[in-house]
Amino acid sequence: MGIGGSTGPASVAPDRLGHMIITVAGTFTLDLPAERGIVTLTSGAEGGDRGTVARQATSTTESLRHQLVELEENGAATWFSVGALTTRAWRPYNSDGTVMPIRYRTSSPITVKFADFSALSGSATTWAETAGLTVDDVTWALTEKTRDQMADEVLAGAVRDATHRAEVLARAAGLPAPRILAIADPGLLSEASGARSEIDDDYGHGVRMMSAMSRGGSEAVELSPADITVRESVHARFEA
Repeated sequence: MGIGGSTGPASVAPDRLGHMIITVAGTFTLDLPAERGIVTLTSGAEGGDRGTVARQATSTTESLRHQLVELEENGAATWFSVGALTTRAWRPYNSDGTVMPIRYRTSSPITVKFADFSALSGSATTWAETAGLTVDDVTWALTEKTRDQMADEVLAGAVRDATHRAEVLARAAGLPAPRILAIADPGLLSEASGARSEIDDDYGHGVRMMSAMSRGGSEAVELSPADITVRESVHARFEA
């Protein structure tokens, strides 16, 4: 688990009463191991006969649903969703521009959330090699419980970082220990006391959950989950 603050922009300016106003940005970051792997895939069929296509797509989707129930029952998957089957039709053109017979495609979007990454790798490889199934993406995530717990911890870390930066600036300027006046999410800090903030509002915007993505495919054997980065930024104003 990695942690870190930052060295964002800050400003020091006197107010109308001669007090020194220090405005800073504070950030804090945690890198946490992924706890869930989320596979998105599409089940479907394509052809020239609408009824045949619909039956093939239904059969493929139901077969996959049975696999998902088994994965959930043995604990490898914690949740899955199978969307409704939808059908679209179009008339393709050949290389000469001639209109070809009408084509149909029936498909269903499916999402599976895995707790067992070995099972995820094996399932994704099998599905990528199965006719009628397309593995669209694999992403990594934290559980909701961990995400909620870490959100509070990272927010507190961002406030500590802002306080530390203000204290360093005050000492460097020969000022007494600063007293906090206001703290807010980026972009919400008012321009009080006539001081002008020079903090870039794009410096950070609340908690951000980011993860690397791995593309599913027939060549995928063992996926390596990327760490999840949880980041929080705040803006704060102090008086010294």
